[in-house]
Amino acid sequence: MRHRLPPPRATAISASSRGVRPSASRPAASTRSSIKRLPLVTCRSRSEPSAWPLANMRTRAVQDGGSFIINGTKRFITAAGRADYAQLMAVTDPEKRARGGITCLAVDLKSPGVLLERQWPAMMGEAPWQLVFENVRVPAANVIGVVGAGFSLAQKWIGEGRIRGHGARPVGIARRALDMMIDYGKARVTFGRPLADRQAIQFMIADSAMELHGVRNMVYECAWRVDRGEDVRDLSYMVKVMATEMASRVVDRAIQVHGGLGLMKELPLEWWYRQIRSTRITEGANEVLRWRLGQNIIRAHR
Repeated sequence: MRHRLPPPRATAISASSRGVRPSASRPAASTRSSIKRLPLVTCRSRSEPSAWPLANMRTRAVQDGGSFIINGTKRFITAAGRADYAQLMAVTDPEKRARGGITCLAVDLKSPGVLLERQWPAMMGEAPWQLVFENVRVPAANVIGVVGAGFSLAQKWIGEGRIRGHGARPVGIARRALDMMIDYGKARVTFGRPLADRQAIQFMIADSAMELHGVRNMVYECAWRVDRGEDVRDLSYMVKVMATEMASRVVDRAIQVHGGLGLMKELPLEWWYRQIRSTRITEGANEVLRWRLGQNIIRAHR
C-alpha cells in the first residue's frame, strides 16, 4: 500500500503579474488571541536564497511604532500555499544577528505586500513556495517569544525536528524496508533457490539490521536526553547524519533485492528512496553538520 503525503487542500488565491497573493476572503486574525481561537494552518518561513547558515539571513523586520515592517524573500517554504500564517524569522538587529538580532513573528499571509512568487516542484512530490515580503506590516503583538530570541527558538525547533523527522522517521522507513527485503528474499526463487539462501542477500540483510539497531538506539538516547532537559545539539547532529545515511543504504539494498519490482510505483520503496534522499539536505546538510560537530568536539576536548 502506498503511503503518500496528503494532497494540499484548496486555497483561495488571486493571481498577480508576478505570482499569487493570498485572498483576503477569510476573516482577519492578526492578534495573539485570535490566533489561539481559530484553527489556523501555519508554515515555517526560515530559508532564503543564498543565505545559509540561518544567521546570514537578509529578510529585515524594522520596528515602526506598534508594528514591524518586513522586507525580504523566503525560499522552499513547505505548505505556504495552504497556510494562514507564516512563522517567519527576520533580522531585527543587523549587528547582533544570531546573538540577539533575529526575531520570530507570526505573519498573516493575507497581509498586503505578501506575494507567493513561485513554486519549486521537488523530487519528493512536494512543491514548496518562494515568498516575497514587500513592506508587510505586522503587529508587534505577533512576535513569537521576545524580540531578538528568534535564532535560539529556531535552533531548538530544528534540533527537535532532527530527532523526529530526520531520526525517528528514517528508522521507521528502514525497519519497514528491511522487513520487505526479508519477506521478498524468502518468497522470490531464482535458479531453484530462494534469494534468502544467497550469501550476498544475507550480507545485505545483516548489514541493514546492524546499522538499524545502532541508529535506533542513538535516536532513543537523544530523545531521552531531550526529555531530561539536556543540551543535545551535538547528539542531534549525530542522529541526523547517521539516521538519514543509514536509511538511504537500507532502502537502496531493499530496492536491489527486489530487482525490477523495486523500481515500480506499486511498492513504496522508490518513494521512500526519494524522501530519504532529501533528508540528507534538509534541516542542515550532512556535510555542514559533520563540520560543526567536528569543531564542537575539538573545542570541548581537554
